[in-house]
Amino acid sequence: MVHRLQRYWRQSHRTTQGVVAAMLLSCLLLMTTLAACDSSVAGAQNPTPTQTLQVQQCGKVQMTPRGLPMNAATAKQAATCFWQAYQKCQPATLGFTSPSIDTLAVHTFSIRRNGQSCSVTDAMQHTVVPAKLPTPKTYTCTGVAAKADGLHFSGCGAEGDVVVPM
Repeated sequence: MVHRLQRYWRQSHRTTQGVVAAMLLSCLLLMTTLAACDSSVAGAQNPTPTQTLQVQQCGKVQMTPRGLPMNAATAKQAATCFWQAYQKCQPATLGFTSPSIDTLAVHTFSIRRNGQSCSVTDAMQHTVVPAKLPTPKTYTCTGVAAKADGLHFSGCGAEGDVVVPM
């Protein structure tokens, strides 16, 4: 019995040594790789970091078939977020869903910066229920104004003017 334990101990000791050696080798390989990634080549230029603007998701304004916001507080918060982003020309989106008895209109308004100017687009989908929503038609709006009753998107292509209640 003692001989079996001694033989087991020697075998497990070799296995442990093998595992430790493999771990050390792996660590050495990892450190070499990291050191190689950090080295610079003579004459190589470091890229200049560019600031990427995150697109702010302002939320959705969902209407009832009676023309009222499903949640007035959420609608006001989403519209206010979009208006503030528009005033700063920061990229943002605002969803607007307007159902009726048998139709559904879905708008996704987006703010984009084009050099020094700012543009607002309306990706619009319209369907008769129960059909699926088609591919959006995108229009560039001529302006946005915040009024007492909501955001007024003007001149949005074939859609014309769209009011998103607040």
